[in-house]
Amino acid sequence: MSLKLQPVEREAWQDFQKSMPLGSLFHRWEWQEIIEVGFGLRVNRLGLFDEMGALKGLLPLVERKMSLLKLAGSPLSGAATPHSGPLGDVSMADVLSALEEYASKNRLDYLELGLPEVMGKEDLEQNGYTVEQLTTLDLQIPNELEPLWAGLEVRCRNAIRKAEKSGVEVVEAQTLEEWLDLYYDLSCGVYHRQEKEPPFSKEYFTSLWQNLYPSGDLVVLLARYEGKIIAGGIFPRDRNVSYYLDGVSDREYNKVVPNNLIQWEYLKRAQALGIQLYDMVGANIPSIAKFKKSFGSTERNYLYAYRNRTIAAKVGRTVYAKHGETIKKFLKRS
Repeated sequence: MSLKLQPVEREAWQDFQKSMPLGSLFHRWEWQEIIEVGFGLRVNRLGLFDEMGALKGLLPLVERKMSLLKLAGSPLSGAATPHSGPLGDVSMADVLSALEEYASKNRLDYLELGLPEVMGKEDLEQNGYTVEQLTTLDLQIPNELEPLWAGLEVRCRNAIRKAEKSGVEVVEAQTLEEWLDLYYDLSCGVYHRQEKEPPFSKEYFTSLWQNLYPSGDLVVLLARYEGKIIAGGIFPRDRNVSYYLDGVSDREYNKVVPNNLIQWEYLKRAQALGIQLYDMVGANIPSIAKFKKSFGSTERNYLYAYRNRTIAAKVGRTVYAKHGETIKKFLKRS
């Protein structure tokens, strides 16, 4: 089937996205607005149309310029989107053909795709993409609280009990003002300890809240200890699938293990909301993966693929791989 990529209006986009049987948060129109506001990136909301003009799929394509290069991705690295890619009953071969035509027309130097599953690997490689297999962690949420608790590892249950006995209290934010500054300060502390620039701005957190909280699709939890907020977590969802988008904590209070209690409190809320699948987003850092696995989650593989369409892009990617943090700091200052 021959497909073409063309812009889609909001109503048609939302109708198609909602017709999909499973939640697809990162394909939502609102998510593209979060990316645009939070990262200052351009998102092209493209539809995959057949020869008769029928809409067969969606492809949000994020663009940015870096020096003289035009980069595009679905998603694009650095936009806090674990995966995206094409949505709909379309073949990867047809999608890549349409994407290549679009890239040539718009003179894109570099393309990137993050797919939620291991699918289309051969088609990607045949079209010149370098393909990597990454891992995330999924937790199937049962209908009853008892099996949810029983699914936690012993060390996880003990950590939750310790946090509760220590007096840690988890509260759910009800307004933007009660969590934004506190959470942002904790986030800056986490990354500054690693000598890295914080990836998220206050504008990003604000846009996240404004786009998802009114519909009931965002939960922000804060851990309070002796009157001080010491940790937090952000959990968006789309229908019956939710995500662990971000978490922060003050390591001075690691001894009272607030992060375990935050996760447990969220799991109870997710179950009450009827969420069936909790994607804990990422398992490629061993220490973080160990923490997430303690809640009973299991590994799921997905694909990340990229293609340098020009020699300049190939050189640029090599330089960025070596000096990424320095480049990020420079871009932030400029």
